[in-house]
Amino acid sequence: MRILIVCHSNAQWTINFARFFASRGDDVLVASFSPSKIEGIKMESIGAKEYDWRKGKHMYFTRVPRLRRIIRRFNPDIVFAIYLASNGLTAALSWDGPFVVSAIGSDVLDREGRKGLRKCFREGVIKLVARRADVINTVSQELDDELNRLGVPRSKLFQLPFGVDSDVFHPAEDMPRPKATRLICTRAHKPICDIPTVIDALALLKEAGRKFCCTFTSGGSLLDDNKDRVRTAGLEDCVTFTGFLDHGELPNLLRQSDIYISASLGDGTSVSLLEAMATGLVPVVSRIRANEPWVEYGRTGLLFEVGRPDILAHALQRAMDDEQLRRRAFDKNIPRVARDCNMHRNMERLANIFEQLVAGKKPNLQV
Repeated sequence: MRILIVCHSNAQWTINFARFFASRGDDVLVASFSPSKIEGIKMESIGAKEYDWRKGKHMYFTRVPRLRRIIRRFNPDIVFAIYLASNGLTAALSWDGPFVVSAIGSDVLDREGRKGLRKCFREGVIKLVARRADVINTVSQELDDELNRLGVPRSKLFQLPFGVDSDVFHPAEDMPRPKATRLICTRAHKPICDIPTVIDALALLKEAGRKFCCTFTSGGSLLDDNKDRVRTAGLEDCVTFTGFLDHGELPNLLRQSDIYISASLGDGTSVSLLEAMATGLVPVVSRIRANEPWVEYGRTGLLFEVGRPDILAHALQRAMDDEQLRRRAFDKNIPRVARDCNMHRNMERLANIFEQLVAGKKPNLQV
């Protein structure tokens, strides 16, 4: 197949998809709003030279003529867009052939409480892209339900997490360890991830006399604010910020850790959570719909109420003290991810959908 991927090339799932399809022998071209290169993959830039995800939203409209020219030159069999309400919009306005779009989380779920015209505009964009798409790959039930609420028939929805490469994300030989003092949060420093709640919980841990170290491995618009919060809380001796990491550096950092933390206010099926589970960490995550199917409270991890650093601090203390919990999480989470979220198997399922569409067949969306 000749596959055009409309995306942001700095997203790890874009890299995974592009390399997966290329490894199958498909002719892949990436049209990216980010200037980041993917080694060994043909690319065309349709964004700004200086990429900033917070700005330039108008480009999803203004880059339509450029993408149409790329489509005429490349002549794809199918177009695949990652992020429904942004890249999906550009693709939907540029192409009238077989079209698949992935809905990941914040591209559909409105966590900013938009009202009035902004809400109507956003929902109008989602409906337009959904009407044009042949198949919408969602990564959680919450996304299915929201799209269905907006009028998208469930017959178009193909719920399948992107998955994890278990050959890369696997536990260290000494896990689970008898002592658990190394914490890690791999979520981005942006409002929906609610890093301040994590920092405030760490401050409560320190006040309680707990010894620990915590690593924040991502970047984002609130990184400097969160560094200031750590300084104010007197946590500089036990908290490390790495900023944006190459994804290849993440597995070893996870293997060096014991407990995974996420305070996200909303999500799709979190790849970050799945990566931590595959690596053998005990997850301590917010009680949101996206997390509840993956974490069984007290058995495979712990859940805490959104925005409650006091409850998170209590959960972290339990995770640090309860060796049996960590062993149960280790024993159950690793095979669960391998069974339900194998990245190569899930991508092959999506590739089968592509092939059916290109052949002019009604795709079988049963996982």
